[in-house]
Amino acid sequence: MTIAPSMTRKTAVPAVALTLSLALGVLACGPSEEVQKQIAELQAVSAEKDSLLSQVTENSLLLSRISAELASAQAPATTASETSAPDPDAILQDIHDLTSRLNDSETRLAESQKRIRALTKDVSGRDAKLTSFEKTVANLQTAMDNQRQTIASLTEQVDNLQRENVRLVTDNTQLTETVSSMTDEANTAWYVIGTKQELLDKGIIAEQGGSRVLFVFGKRGKTLVPARDIDLDQLNRIDVTQITTIPLPDPTAEYAIVSLQDLSGLDSTPDDNGRFTGDMLRIADPTRFWANNRVLVVIQS
Repeated sequence: MTIAPSMTRKTAVPAVALTLSLALGVLACGPSEEVQKQIAELQAVSAEKDSLLSQVTENSLLLSRISAELASAQAPATTASETSAPDPDAILQDIHDLTSRLNDSETRLAESQKRIRALTKDVSGRDAKLTSFEKTVANLQTAMDNQRQTIASLTEQVDNLQRENVRLVTDNTQLTETVSSMTDEANTAWYVIGTKQELLDKGIIAEQGGSRVLFVFGKRGKTLVPARDIDLDQLNRIDVTQITTIPLPDPTAEYAIVSLQDLSGLDSTPDDNGRFTGDMLRIADPTRFWANNRVLVVIQS
């Protein structure tokens, strides 16, 4: 039986429409779920790459700032306005914070490497993108390795700076103590006032024969002089820069200085026999009075 042309045209049109409908349906569905997942993963890796690049750049800036601070801390002050240098402890804390940031960056970088290796399905342009990502990751790893080496070097410099500061503090403390001790010693003098017998008994003075007579008590030809080795613990200690008057125990008694002070440094000069009276021994010029001898021995008669 022969089919009429009119019937052929009527059945062919629905068949073409059905084919087009199916094709449009397939196109409307778009990439498969797996392909969409791969594309999303590529986008996530790209975003992570950009984030890591940003963080590595920030780390580099921080390293530069820390290096500048450390250089400033190591350099001696050249002007009076440079009153303070960066604190090595603060620099070390910055380095520790930077190390934590770098550890975080390396952890994220390792995670990105895993995600890149997991992208094994075919995606349009995947090979080129992954090759670019892998190269970027390798560059980031190299940059992080260099930063870690820089951090190690900076840490060593800070440690050396801290040790040097401790040494300087110790040296300055010792120097201050030495200067203080020398100043105390230079400003210290001792004095004692007593009768002839009291001072003889204590071994502070001794009788000595000879033609050089400072002040004669008792036997003719005998001179009273300070002992060679005087126990300073038996004497009164004073600061010559602070004490310029020494009280005398009995204002009615007579006194004589048997030690070798420069008597011109007194407020009033003793009489021709070297004797003086009063309630105070007043020192008008301490530098002159104590210049020859820092041990003053006064005999009360």
